[in-house]
Amino acid sequence: MFKNCVNCNGMVIKGIETERGVFCSGECRDNAAHPGFCAQCTAISTDKSSGGTFVVNGIGTRLYGSKDRCATCGAVTQTHWITVIYLPVIPLGRYRVKKVTPSRFLSRKLAA
Repeated sequence: MFKNCVNCNGMVIKGIETERGVFCSGECRDNAAHPGFCAQCTAISTDKSSGGTFVVNGIGTRLYGSKDRCATCGAVTQTHWITVIYLPVIPLGRYRVKKVTPSRFLSRKLAA
């Protein structure tokens, strides 16, 4: 009755069907087409990851922004912030971010 996503193995209720299979989201479809970062995104960034993001009652860390989308791997540039009441207060750095699934991502810190 329901199919599983080719990328994340999650249940697909209304998904995206391509010649490669059924995907639960555009992020899963794009990651299956090009897993990981392309050579260009790797060249302009370091191995340092932003780590996870978390927010409790509006206080924590988040990634904001979405610019310079890579045509090859789909990664975007985002800024990692400390947030208070969900508002960005202190920037922690700029990262190339690639969504792996709707709720997971890979990140690499941009070189100075």
